[in-house]
Amino acid sequence: MDDHSSLSSSLTDMMTSLMVIFILLLTNYLSNEQGAVAVARSKTEEMKAQLESKLSEFKVEGVEVKKMDDYNLVIIIPDKLLFDVGNSQLNANATDFLSKLTPALIDSFSRRENDIGSISVEGNTDKKLRADAANKYYNWDLSQQRASAVMKYIFESQSAPNEIEKFKKIALFGGRGPIECDPAIDANEDAMKKCRTVKFKIRMKSNEEKTILLEKSHVPGN
Repeated sequence: MDDHSSLSSSLTDMMTSLMVIFILLLTNYLSNEQGAVAVARSKTEEMKAQLESKLSEFKVEGVEVKKMDDYNLVIIIPDKLLFDVGNSQLNANATDFLSKLTPALIDSFSRRENDIGSISVEGNTDKKLRADAANKYYNWDLSQQRASAVMKYIFESQSAPNEIEKFKKIALFGGRGPIECDPAIDANEDAMKKCRTVKFKIRMKSNEEKTILLEKSHVPGN
């Protein structure tokens, strides 16, 4: 009986010790995670403030920089970079706007390139479907073409060519089709035209990404 009690007591002590170790590891993990999120939040806030400052410095008006979460920002351009109906070509107003936005964006990127994971351009359309459209994915194809037109304009910009080359490595583009166009404005052409635009999204690097990139940069032969 004494041997059984001793064994039971030992097992209880071992389980208690394991539980304490688990709690300590969990506490440490949560603390590190919270620290990483706090750093990311700070970097994202700094990027937002810098972007807003640069947009003001380059006299880029009618743009809003919003924080989506701790790692992501979105640049919303409600009525400055609009496309004509069924068209993916940049019109005069769009090119004039991009001529101001591009240097502000590139300047902001060059100052924080080590903190930025990607910058993407997302094209959008209204909900109309051309009567002669060849397929039901017409709007998605059109939105992709709009995003591509904007990205090509940036790539071909003559401002800071060295920074443009770096920018290309983290640049993405894609089409969202009409998914972000509010169904409630279908009958309002003035509101509908604001759907025919693009958005810029900036994703900040996580600490894990930075560590991986740093390790890769020290691999022999790289």
